[in-house]
Amino acid sequence: MIELVTKKEWKDADDNCFYFYGVSDGKIVGQVNRIGLTKVLLAKIIHNHNDETFLGQYISETFAKKAVEMYWDIQDRTLIE
Repeated sequence: MIELVTKKEWKDADDNCFYFYGVSDGKIVGQVNRIGLTKVLLAKIIHNHNDETFLGQYISETFAKKAVEMYWDIQDRTLIE
């Protein structure tokens, strides 16, 4: 049986960067990181090494991670023929 939805988890790279990746293949599909020395966090989706989608700037790690998770939740439930 083909798994349609890939399980994804967060990995803390350090205090300023967090990766969202597929558990089965290790592919990084999202990232949350601090902008410089500020407390602002940037959330983005990584399609490949040349293509990223910026979701926005967030005030907390919780909101930024939720934006990445929500993006992939919607994509996993979208049927593309």
